[in-house]
Amino acid sequence: MLRHALRHDLPAVVETWVEAFSADPFFRWIAPEDDTYGGFATDWLGLIAGLCFERGHTYLCDEAAVAWVPPDLSLIGPDDVATAQGILATYAGEERAGEALAVIMAARGHVLEEPHWSLQYIGVRGAAQSAGLGVAVAKIGLATVDRDGVPCALTSTNAKNVPFYQRLGFSVTAEIPTPDGAAALRPMVRIPHERRHVGRHERGALFTTA
Repeated sequence: MLRHALRHDLPAVVETWVEAFSADPFFRWIAPEDDTYGGFATDWLGLIAGLCFERGHTYLCDEAAVAWVPPDLSLIGPDDVATAQGILATYAGEERAGEALAVIMAARGHVLEEPHWSLQYIGVRGAAQSAGLGVAVAKIGLATVDRDGVPCALTSTNAKNVPFYQRLGFSVTAEIPTPDGAAALRPMVRIPHERRHVGRHERGALFTTA
């Protein structure tokens, strides 16, 4: 059962994400070697998990963890950017760290200007993947998003996950590749459920609920 994370749960959240993103193209572009990936992912995802715990909402169960950032908060501040760059440089070197940060910041440039929820990370442990758990976990948060009537945004680090998010109502707004084209970040946006139905109604379509 999904529950709100407590501070002592943060290591479990990070462990879940580290496992879930172990084959992620963008993460592996930064840290391609197995012995480097573990340290990088633990430090990087540990930073994000801590920020989400302080500024957002983090939930977990035995096999999954998800973090959301509400519309009135910014996850990253200037000091956090410096910390992130330091982590990247430690594991990938200064040149790749600069390239990675440039891609990340370019993706952030496509963030919605209007207030919106952010789905920061959602991860399911390997043994539980492809069983519908990710959808179930995401829909719990999206119910709140729809109730608030505001959009939701995320950045996908893996092209294989784009159809998963599209089934949840997200659309790709941009694609920002790494300099060598080996990976890319894809900002995605989801309009509120109510607005989608209003749009259909205005076009003369039958008003239905899904």
